[in-house]
Amino acid sequence: MTPPAKHRAPQPSTPDSESSVRERVTPPSQPAVAPIPAAAATLSSGSGRERLEAKLRAARNVLATLPASDDRARLLHVAIMRRDESLLEGVLAALGVPTVPSVPPPSR
Repeated sequence: MTPPAKHRAPQPSTPDSESSVRERVTPPSQPAVAPIPAAAATLSSGSGRERLEAKLRAARNVLATLPASDDRARLLHVAIMRRDESLLEGVLAALGVPTVPSVPPPSR
């Protein structure tokens, strides 16, 4: 058997009169990044939504023509249910279906 571990005597607690609580210092409030103008956010969000909806419509049309036992049909169904644009794009590309590109070309 091993000998029992040595125990330290507990430290006496400090009285309340000696303890203190510091006040919280609040840093000056500054936004971390500049806010995006509402018009720009709406346009980019709207175009992304339209692009996704177009891919979902194409995927539903293709899904209707595939047999239920096809693995790609099951994967396409999952992509539609999740609204996963990357997965939709990949499965549609594997099936040879042209889609709207994910990143719009730069404007001139």
